[in-house]
Order: sequence, then structure tokens, then C-alpha cells
Amino acid sequence: MQLDYITGEYERFLCDRYACQQISGAADMIATYHSLLDKNPGYRFLFTLDDLGQALYTSMHASSGEDLDDVEGYDLSHLPASCFEDGQHLGYLTCKEELFIVRGNIEKKCRELDFEDVCARGISLFHDSIDEFKQANQDILSILDEECFILKVPVTHQYETICAFPNGYFSCDLSPMENLLFARLLDEQFGYQLIGIGASYVAFLKTRELDESEIQSMITMLARVYADEFNETLTSLLADMIRGQEILVLTYTE
Repeated sequence: MQLDYITGEYERFLCDRYACQQISGAADMIATYHSLLDKNPGYRFLFTLDDLGQALYTSMHASSGEDLDDVEGYDLSHLPASCFEDGQHLGYLTCKEELFIVRGNIEKKCRELDFEDVCARGISLFHDSIDEFKQANQDILSILDEECFILKVPVTHQYETICAFPNGYFSCDLSPMENLLFARLLDEQFGYQLIGIGASYVAFLKTRELDESEIQSMITMLARVYADEFNETLTSLLADMIRGQEILVLTYTE
């Protein structure tokens, strides 16, 4: 994979990032991810996935709709002069020094939610076709936009990287907060860490092997989140994916 390091503003990204080219597959993504982690203590990394333009658009509206740009109550004294006009904050976020505002607002809103809120959305695991879901998991390149970035996010936990690219705008989607809660549960309970997000998909990296009991517990949790019928065929498919894949691709939209 070829990486080009980028600083400065890019649409809704309030962090530095790498533009990615010549990605050869999931193994290449995982190796690059681990290499960046090793070389950059204090940071976590998140890939952009499908339909970057749409994902940027919905992220902008999700941030606005959820008031994630609200600066009230935050100490702004350390921000660059470019964030102000006539001594007043611009009212919208423009630089990486302001990422803490989004993170703080998401954290506050998360305290008002729990796993039942995630389940209540009733989203679908495979949208229009289970074949598309299979393809996304068999070949993650099939859901990568031509323009792909790795976001460099100064957070402690991998699930907190969602703060750099909050998504989930429509009422039938998981909200940015619900996405974070879902990612945190998969991380803490099963060792699946958020590694990518796009306009429809989220990707999770398996960090440890699960025994058969844990696999069934994870499928049971997914069956509560997703409204599809978890029949024997789907349950078996998910079990094979959990056993055999390093990256699991799921959805967060209806």
C-alpha cells in the first residue's frame, strides 16, 4: 500500500490522515494498520470505506443534527486564531485542534443511551442482498471507494475513532453515538475493534480467537441488533466468517 501523509483541513476530517493507493486486500490493510499503530503511540487509525462522498455528506449532517459541533462549555483559549472572527468562535469546526469538542459531545450523549437503543433501530445486516454482504466480507476491496483515507486519531480506544468521522444521519440508521456503543461492545466483549467506516458499512478487526461459546454469544448479540431472520443458514454463515476472517464487515444503515 502506498501512503501519502496529509495535514490540514479536508471536508469533515478534524485530524491528520493518509491517502491510500494500491491497496492489495485485507491482509495489506491489516499490516498497514498495525505498522501505523507501532510507529505512532498515542494515536488510533480508521479506514474510510464505501462511497466517500456520501459518507462525508452524511457525516456533516449527522454532526449538525446531533449538535456535535456545539462549543458551549468548552475551553477554547488554546485554539488557533483561524477558529475565531471578531473574537467569537466561528460556530463550526475547521481544524484538528477542535476534535476534542466532537469527542466530548459524543461522550456526553452516549451517557443517555444503552444497548437497547442500538437494537431498537432495527437495521438490516445485508440491505438488498445477502450476496452483497458475502462479497463485502470475501473481498473488502469491493466496498472501498476509489478515494480512501486512513484517519490518524489522537484517542485511547479504537472505538473512539468514530469521533473523527461520526456517521449515521438518517432516522433509520445507527447514530454516531449508537455506532460508538456498538463498536465498544464488540471490542470489550469479543475483541472486535472498529477499523473502518463508510456510507453504509463498518469493518471490525478480530484481535483474538473466539471459542465456540463466544462465537454463538456474538451471533446472539448481532441477532438483537439486526432485524433480519437469523435462521440456520445466516447463523452458519456468520459463524464461518467469525472463525475464518480477520476483518468482519457489517452495516449501520437501513
